Order: sequence, then C-alpha cells, then structure tokens
Amino acid sequence: MQSGSSPPPRLVLEEAPTILVDGKSVQELIEGVRVLMASDTSTLLLLDRSGTVLEPAASAGLGRRWRGATHVPVGSGFAGRVAATVEPILIEDVNEQTVLNPVLRDFGLRQLLGVPVLGSRGLLGVLHAGWRTPRPLTLEDTERLKAAAHDLGQRLSARTRDDAHLAALALQRSLLPGAPPSIDGLDVAVRYLPADGDLGGDWYDVFKLPGGKVGIVMGDVEGHGLASAVAMGRLRSALRAYALDYDDPAEVLQRLDRKLTHFEPGITATVVYAVTQPPFDSVTIASAGHPAPLVARPGERCAIAADVPAGVLLGVDPERPRDQAAVSLPPGAALAFYTDGLVERRRDHYRRTDPYLERLRLVRRAFLAEDNAETACTRMISEGLGDDSVEDDVALAVVRRPLAPQT
Repeated sequence: MQSGSSPPPRLVLEEAPTILVDGKSVQELIEGVRVLMASDTSTLLLLDRSGTVLEPAASAGLGRRWRGATHVPVGSGFAGRVAATVEPILIEDVNEQTVLNPVLRDFGLRQLLGVPVLGSRGLLGVLHAGWRTPRPLTLEDTERLKAAAHDLGQRLSARTRDDAHLAALALQRSLLPGAPPSIDGLDVAVRYLPADGDLGGDWYDVFKLPGGKVGIVMGDVEGHGLASAVAMGRLRSALRAYALDYDDPAEVLQRLDRKLTHFEPGITATVVYAVTQPPFDSVTIASAGHPAPLVARPGERCAIAADVPAGVLLGVDPERPRDQAAVSLPPGAALAFYTDGLVERRRDHYRRTDPYLERLRLVRRAFLAEDNAETACTRMISEGLGDDSVEDDVALAVVRRPLAPQT
C-alpha cells in the first residue's frame, strides 16, 4: 500500500492461495477473490484498447448492477490511481472525490484495497476488494490480493482457443471502438454489455468529422452469434466511410441501406445516426427503425424521446426516402442513444403491465441532465437492467453539452 514505509517483501508464489481452476469463467474467478478476501465486493477492471481507460470486466457482491459501472481514466479516482502508480492503494474515505463509480458509493462501501493486474506485456487492469465495515488490513491481506491479481494476469495473458469467455471478450473489444474521443464542448460516455453467454450485433460509435463536426451512431444487427457480430463490424466501417463523404445523416443511412441490401441480403439492422457541430446547440438525427434517443434537459425530472422520424430498418427497402430532424441541445442538456436490450424483456403473460414500458419509464427517470455523462450511463444501466440477466446486448452512449462556465 502507498505509504512512507518500505515496500512489502516479495511474495513467494508457491505459498500464495490458489484461486484459479482451469475452466472457470472470469466471473467465477472474481467470486473466488471475494471469498478469499472475506470482502463485501471484488471487482476487476481492464484497460481498453487505448490503454487510457479502465472498463469494468467482472464483479462480485454488487449483484448485476456493476455492469454499468463508470469507466475510469487512468490516473483518476481510486482505480485510476492504482493503474497509474502500478502499486497497491488502500482508501478508507469513499466519496465522490476518491471513488468515481457511484455504484460503489451507493452500495455503502467504506474501505477499498486495490492492486494492479500485470500481464506478460505490462499493465492489464486493476483488481480491488471492498468492505462496508472497515477492518484492520494487514500486509498479508495486501499480499493475498496481489497473489490473486498475479494469477489473473497470467490467465488473461495466456488466452487460449478453448477459453470461450475470454475469446468472446477479446472479439467484442476488437469490434467496438475504445474510449470515445475527447471533444471540446461535449461530455461523452459509452457502455456495451453483451448478452449473457453470446455475441451480438449491437454497436455504438462516436467519431470526429472534418470541419469540427461529430458523428454519433447506435445500431443493432438482427440476431446473435458470430455472424451478427461480424456484420456489425462491416456496417460500422461502411457508415464511417459514408460519413466522410456525405453531410446529411439521412443520406448516409440511405447509402448504408443500399450497401447492406446488395452485398449482404437477408440481414436487417436498425441504426440511428446523428451529426452535430460547435457550439453543439443542435443535433441532426436520422433513424432506420431504431429507438429514438432520449433528451434530458436541465430542471426536468424525466427525459423524453426525441422527435425523430422512425424510418424503416436497413435491409428492407433501400429505395424508400429517408428523413432527418434537428433536435435542440441547450447548455446542460444531454442525449442518450441506446439499443432495446436496455429496456426490453421477455413478456410475462401473467403480468398486466408491459415490462418494456416499465423499464423505459425507469430509464427515463434515471437520465438527468445534472449528471455527467459517465454517471448518467451508470444510473441508466442500473435502473434499466436492475438485477436481471442480460437477455439481449445493451449499448448506450450519452452525449452532454455542459453548462457554460460562470464568468
């Protein structure tokens, strides 16, 4: 742990507790860490492809609400400091300044111990354990967590073909962009959660365009499995290419539809594509059968759906004209683009209410303009999914126009 004392003695790995067994998933391994540490929670975060942001990978003790946890920049907050210093860190004052993730704060954690997870080529992520009731932690506790992180690092570095969970994780991470670009004048955060045990075709994208413009995409290829995931990757690349040549979102979707119908017949997809430019007071949006983004404005306690033409999904009628609409984005307002996995559930015929409408109402109430983009994503995922399993992929992107600084 960071302190003025001398560094802890080198751990004898042969004497360290063994928590890994071949064939266990990452989630099961993190459950084992929680037992090993006698902690209330244990969480693994992994570096994204850019090496600048930690993304939640698995957690135990928080139910399923950890899935929307905040993405932590290296160097910021508790986990970010562990990654930046590559040293164990103990904190006993959990608040908004020390811990960026509201899920951990809301759970009532008062003590956190984190260690770096190292692989054969360097830092892979951070492993931490948390306690609701502070307890005296010893050097042996730190060494125990370091041993678990060492074993995790070895396992993650030696991804093998027969490790389906890690192979799927690697494929998903390779098909989706990493952390969104830093854009002056916008606060952006994203989330992607795969369906339990399966690959899918949901995707998000946020990219800069010539002239200072910014493109925002949310899409969903029909079906699951490798074929849908690969089709998603091709659509994402094609949309980016069209976005460089055509300014209007409706024109981009029209051409994307023709490409899909001609070269990949039988595949359908929904997409919403938006373009904005400084000062970001207006966003032009076109939709191909995708749920309309939600709009949260300052002072309003419930977000509303943007007034955007629905359009027909891709792969059905590429010759049908497409429309677009401009949505105002005053200072302090935010837009949330999402796929239906966030709110859609299998219909329970014994219930009198529609679970889709129930979840959508919860998500709309959780989306507040006063929250920064990361917190908004976390709260929307938490309310939309609760403790349910992920029956369908979930993708979410929040774009917020911060309030102008006081002069």
